[in-house]
Amino acid sequence: MNWILASSLLLMPITAIVSHYFALWMSNQSVGQQIRDVGPQSHASKAGTPTMGGVIVLLGWVGSIVLLAIKQGWPSYGWFVLASGLAFGGMGLADDLISLYRKQSTGLTEIQKILLGSLLSCGLYFLFKEQILVPQRIPFSDVLITLPWIAGLLLTWILLVASTNSANLTDGLDGLATGVSILVLGGLLVIFPTGENMLLILPLLGTLSGFLWLNTYPARLFLGDVGSFALGGIIGALALANGAALLLPILAGIFVLEAASVIVQVGALKLTGKRIFKMSPLHHHFEASASHGRPHWLPSLEWPESKVTARFVVLQIGFVLLAFWATRFSS
Repeated sequence: MNWILASSLLLMPITAIVSHYFALWMSNQSVGQQIRDVGPQSHASKAGTPTMGGVIVLLGWVGSIVLLAIKQGWPSYGWFVLASGLAFGGMGLADDLISLYRKQSTGLTEIQKILLGSLLSCGLYFLFKEQILVPQRIPFSDVLITLPWIAGLLLTWILLVASTNSANLTDGLDGLATGVSILVLGGLLVIFPTGENMLLILPLLGTLSGFLWLNTYPARLFLGDVGSFALGGIIGALALANGAALLLPILAGIFVLEAASVIVQVGALKLTGKRIFKMSPLHHHFEASASHGRPHWLPSLEWPESKVTARFVVLQIGFVLLAFWATRFSS
């Protein structure tokens, strides 16, 4: 336990320092984020900001787990969580590299991301079925359900595709996806304080906290898709392995709201020809930005970016507390 805590604390300054020099190197190479033309006008200044900082987070997390496991022993579902983070992180890295190569804001298309994510989810299920098919607890009750293999496959597919894509959608404001992920992971650790979770989660909290030093507004380094997809894969895998798959939509409430806003926006536009939000995902609706002349149902609040991030983080704290309450019903 002391080794885990010490390494997690040490990872904070190490990640911050490495991220600093990584951002400098990326800037010297003139490699940076491309910004969508349809996004908020205030984001135009972010063009060229170094990206793919998730590589630093992922490598620091993996390296620390391997070193700690030598002394502490390998966690029973460690390979599943590690494989999920690396697999989806690899998909995100491909997306980032394609985007940088083409000098466009998008790499893989949404359909390609869903298809690749579906293949990875199914592959992970068949490789780690024993770690996934554990009893899942129904929130606000003491009921545990054990799923047959086909239902387990369906749950794994839905959860991992949803968690990775929603984490990716949340990564649209400086520090937002990083801050929300820290709270979700911290919530998982508080609710399920096992030695295995400490080994898997605490080092990740250390690397994310160090990275957040450069990722807060105005960000000097972005997570990139490699980081957001990896975080979604890790969080989804941890939820499955801890029997918290049904709890995750509550615990990761901001992720759910961000993804739902995109679905609702597209559906409303096709059905009525009018948008619900000024812009989606949800965080863009609250930003001080023009609507590009597009009619929308809900009034926009025109908050500064830093205020949107801060208030979404506060809301995420509420979701963590709600999830904690949802697990207090065991007999």
